[in-house]
Amino acid sequence: MASLKSIHVTKHAKDGRGVNQLIADKLMKMGYIVTTGLETPSENVDVVVTYADSWQWDMTMYMIELTITIRDPKTNFPLATGNSYHTSLTRKPPVDMVDEVIGNIFKQEAGGGKE
Repeated sequence: MASLKSIHVTKHAKDGRGVNQLIADKLMKMGYIVTTGLETPSENVDVVVTYADSWQWDMTMYMIELTITIRDPKTNFPLATGNSYHTSLTRKPPVDMVDEVIGNIFKQEAGGGKE
């Protein structure tokens, strides 16, 4: 993970809330070159990021769970994964959940990212 320079965040087609962009923004702030979109780019990237977000209604819609997986772009093999789960009483804004998951993934890895 410490040798990563370029990352692609693959947006899933049903994401109408821009979670892919929140993930990409966080990674850019950490100093990585980041692209995002529905397809994996044809140019080489070091890793591909996928995610699964779950939303629930409790007076308002909120993100209850976010799982982010960092994958090898050639094999799609998961290299690292992180998860955040907050019920209504401990809910966090989506950007905070992204920060939590990305922070935990890179904290666990040697080198801790580029922050």
